[in-house]
Amino acid sequence: MKQSTPRGFTLVELLVVIAILGTLMGLTIPAVQRSRETSRLLNCQNNASQIAKAMLHHESSLQHFPSGGWGDRWMGIAERGSGTRQPGGWIYALLPYLEQDALHDSVEQLAASDCTAAYTELASIPLPTFACPSRRTAAPIPLSQKIFSGRCSGSLSLNEATRTDYVANGGASANCPPLESVLSLLQIAASSSGNSRGRNGQQTRFTICHRPPGNPTKGITQQLPASAILSGHSQHSHDSLGDCDSCEGPAFVSNPADLDEGDQWLRDPPILKLSRPDAGLPDLQDGLVHRMSRVVAAKIRDGLSNTYLAGEKYVMPEGYDSPSDAGDAAPMLAGYSGSIIRWAATAPAQDEPGVSRPTAYGSAHADTFTVAFCDGSVQTIAFAIDPLVHKSLASRADGEVVTRP
Repeated sequence: MKQSTPRGFTLVELLVVIAILGTLMGLTIPAVQRSRETSRLLNCQNNASQIAKAMLHHESSLQHFPSGGWGDRWMGIAERGSGTRQPGGWIYALLPYLEQDALHDSVEQLAASDCTAAYTELASIPLPTFACPSRRTAAPIPLSQKIFSGRCSGSLSLNEATRTDYVANGGASANCPPLESVLSLLQIAASSSGNSRGRNGQQTRFTICHRPPGNPTKGITQQLPASAILSGHSQHSHDSLGDCDSCEGPAFVSNPADLDEGDQWLRDPPILKLSRPDAGLPDLQDGLVHRMSRVVAAKIRDGLSNTYLAGEKYVMPEGYDSPSDAGDAAPMLAGYSGSIIRWAATAPAQDEPGVSRPTAYGSAHADTFTVAFCDGSVQTIAFAIDPLVHKSLASRADGEVVTRP
């Protein structure tokens, strides 16, 4: 009996097989990518949850949320606690509540000879809880600003530092809040009972950005006494506090030169804070964390479930591993800046090459960014969120009634 032998594939059959394999790969690879991104998103949400739990544990233990620190050139000082006297930022203050006590205390009571080495290690430590896996892994990257202050006398020189992908809620506006938000302070300054004169005896003048009603896009920076602002600008809905040129840029902050100056700033009344070069804005924000803040839960009058606590920030992709993004320039454990705090005046967005949004929330995810609320719940928020709802959820006490999206 004659046996049949297998024949080889014809060219047509081979092409058909290749086409089928290509189709299967085209269907499989996107599914695998979606599965991986889903896993990364869940990991990101878990990070936000861990951060929220630590912040709430801090508030429960000390009766206030961690302070925002003094400025982007200050590193933490262990023996100064986690309140207004702490120059380092909220993440440094949170370390003991994330089982990182040893790291927090590594810069306590340092000898001068150990200072640089200890702070170099502190700044460069990778903390995976603060890295979104959709964007990058926790690792130190170069610094453009290299001189910092800390526990030891003199300055510290740091070449690299780890960054954070999660930021605390600074409030509705970073640089140029509406003038109406500080009218009560200006009224005090203008009254005979107010401290309307600075330390040099001169009448205190305040920096405002005046936007003419007929052309609100053209801002004019002016320095005026409180009485002139109240009489000439209180009804201008587009006018704001601060220099016009700083409104859209990185969070502007002046750093105390040393511990004595920082402690003096703490003692200054709000009216003197308003007259500083940065208009005192970091000290008067309406979120959960700002410069030298000490926010207690009772100040969250809009409700814990309706107020942002912390969330993901926007970063240009070019800045993932370099200091090219102004909103990602400072060390994760440094003090107040837009690198560790964000605001809701700018719409949230997905990371975009070549586009700087140094005060905005955002993420590397396709449509949403992750936010933890003050009740500890975690939610993804669409980039298309209504701007007014976004700002209201960032303000702890604006009195607006909004529904979480």
